Amino acid sequence: MPTAIPVAKRSDAPRRRAILNGAKSIFLEHGFGGASMDEVALAAGVSKMTVYRYFASKEELFAGVITDLCDRIVVDNLEVASQQPPQQALAAFARDLVAIIFAPETVELHRIVVAESRRFPALGKFFYDSGPQGCIDVLAAYLERNRAHPDLKIDEPREAAQEFLDLLRGYPHLRLLLGLDTAPAPDEIDKRVAAAVRHLVKPNR
Repeated sequence: MPTAIPVAKRSDAPRRRAILNGAKSIFLEHGFGGASMDEVALAAGVSKMTVYRYFASKEELFAGVITDLCDRIVVDNLEVASQQPPQQALAAFARDLVAIIFAPETVELHRIVVAESRRFPALGKFFYDSGPQGCIDVLAAYLERNRAHPDLKIDEPREAAQEFLDLLRGYPHLRLLLGLDTAPAPDEIDKRVAAAVRHLVKPNR
């Protein structure tokens, strides 16, 4: 495996995007164990050396795919909503998060991790750190910055962030992973978002 490859520059963003898109399609088609860096390079239209320039291993590449999904909702670190009341900011964050959690490609990637983490122990940690943990960290940081806000009821920001995410996923997510149900209907999503927001926002606010 290459070891002394220059770090990719930010100006190489289009190439990195192509690699992530190619990797996602290969992982979804072949799973983690069945995917190869050669196939990813072919799908991305780059050389294998170029893939390794951005990602040192297949595990890191998989983590990059998950991070990319998570970045769609946390890239701005909730700062975009900083001028909104917490109830509105949290509701918007929750809806974006639910859209990613229950998206077909995210669910399938989650299934891949569960199926193959025994053979590839690092995969589970990469997945958790790149996806769920990243979302928890961002929300916890937001709650820490705003814990004194009169609308919020927060004792411990990190615990509150985890509870917020738990309320959004719940058993519907487990049933979806197991193939026992479809993604929640819009009215069910509305209820879950409202319940999660109520958990952190004081009544009559």
